[in-house]
Amino acid sequence: MKLLLLSDIHSNIGNLEEILKKEDFELLLIAGDLTHFRKQDVIVIDDLVTKYAPECYAVHGNCDHAEILGYKLEGINFIHGRSLEVAEITLHGIGGSLRTPFGTLSEYSENDFEEILKNFNFSDFNILISHCPARGILDRTNYGESIGSEAIRRYIENFQIVISGHVHESFGVIKDERIAVNPGPVNWGRYAILDLRTMEVKLKKIR
Repeated sequence: MKLLLLSDIHSNIGNLEEILKKEDFELLLIAGDLTHFRKQDVIVIDDLVTKYAPECYAVHGNCDHAEILGYKLEGINFIHGRSLEVAEITLHGIGGSLRTPFGTLSEYSENDFEEILKNFNFSDFNILISHCPARGILDRTNYGESIGSEAIRRYIENFQIVISGHVHESFGVIKDERIAVNPGPVNWGRYAILDLRTMEVKLKKIR
């Protein structure tokens, strides 16, 4: 199965459509910040996802209104706080971010994340889709600060693949006991393709 990994769209509809039209994939996973503080933009994004993606699962980011989780959407399935079996894998979702200095729309505490993590239903093959990265894993800002979650890091061994976003400048791939991917912001034209058959990840950019 080929996965298209996206994060941090930030309402850049043009970049999103170009990526969706360009790539062949079977499953679309979005790690938050679909919109840039404008909740109505998720409707336009959902129209594109419905048109181009066979199947899509997502979490919200700190720049998304939590209200969008309750919208009746055609293509996007939000899985914040949920475990969901898809084919032979189990997806787990954590939306929002830890507290920021900016007071953005969807921010949570480590205890909030801990409550979600301890209630996940783990299987033989688990993929975490989290807007916030784990502490020390693709979470370093331009100022050299690690802003990932300690709670997610404590549970990291339960996941074979971890997909995150939030820290735009920390896009990349780490392969050790598991595969961790920050595909980079769609707003910068960045995304990733993960082939589950070979477990290979390709970071890509449209321009």
